[in-house]
Amino acid sequence: MNNNNLIYRIELIEGVDIDVLCNSLKALKDEYLRFTKNTKSLVVKEVRKGSGIFEFTEVVILSTLLFVENSNTILQFVEHLAAVKDVILKKKEKLPNDVKLIPATIDNVNSILSPVNYGNNNKVNIEVNQLTIINIEKDDYAEFAKNSKQILKEVKQENKSLYKDYICKKVLFKWIQTNFDNNKIGNIGVIKKIQENPVKVIFADDNSKTKTEMTTSMHGVDWQKIKYIVDVEVIFDEDRIVAYKILKNYPDDSIIENNSNLKLL
Repeated sequence: MNNNNLIYRIELIEGVDIDVLCNSLKALKDEYLRFTKNTKSLVVKEVRKGSGIFEFTEVVILSTLLFVENSNTILQFVEHLAAVKDVILKKKEKLPNDVKLIPATIDNVNSILSPVNYGNNNKVNIEVNQLTIINIEKDDYAEFAKNSKQILKEVKQENKSLYKDYICKKVLFKWIQTNFDNNKIGNIGVIKKIQENPVKVIFADDNSKTKTEMTTSMHGVDWQKIKYIVDVEVIFDEDRIVAYKILKNYPDDSIIENNSNLKLL
C-alpha cells in the first residue's frame, strides 16, 4: 500500500443506495480532475474488505505539460475537500488563497459526503498517509446540505457575470497539438500569461484570414513552430477555462520558436 494514496471509507452501518455510492465515487474523480486542472485523475487501486473501503491512486493524463508537480497532490486535494466542507459548515470564512467556491465543487463535495445520509449511523472518512482528514456523520451532513443550497444560489448568481466577455489582447500563443493533418485528435494550445495548462482552441471564423495565417507555413517555417501574438476570448465552464477562441492574429509580431529574437518578416 502506498501511504500517500487516498482512502475513501464509508462505515455502512445501515446500508446505502447503489446510485448514491456510485455518484459519490464519480464526484470524487470529477473534483480531482478539476483540482488538478485535468492533468491527473484518480483510479481505484484496491477495494478492501469492510463496509465500503476504496483506495485510490493518481495517474497523469496530460503528458503535454512542460512539467508535472511532484508534490503530494492527493494530500492537497483532500485538504481542499476538508476546506470546502468547513466553509459550507461555516467553520471557516473562506478557502485558502482566496479560491472561490464554484457550483460544481459544492455539488461534488455534497455527493462525496452523501452516503452518511442513510440510517442514523453511517459515517464517511477520507484519509491520506494513515491520517484521517475528513470525518462526517449524519448531523453534520444535514447542516452541510442545508447550507450548501443557499451558498449554491449565491455562487451561481455571482458567476453569471463574473466571466462574461473575457477577452485578452495581444497575448503570446503556442500550438501544443493540432488535428489539421488528421494525425491527432483535437487542437490544443497554451497561453502562459493566462494559465500554464493547454486547452482546446477554436477560431471565431473558420474561413478567416487569421485561421489561414495560423495554420499555414510561410518563409520555410513550420506554422506549428511559430509563437503567435493574438487577441483571444477565454471560454469558461464555471471558473474552469475550457477553450480559447482566437479572434485576431498579428502576423508581423509572430516569433519563430527556435529564435526568440527573430520575428517573421
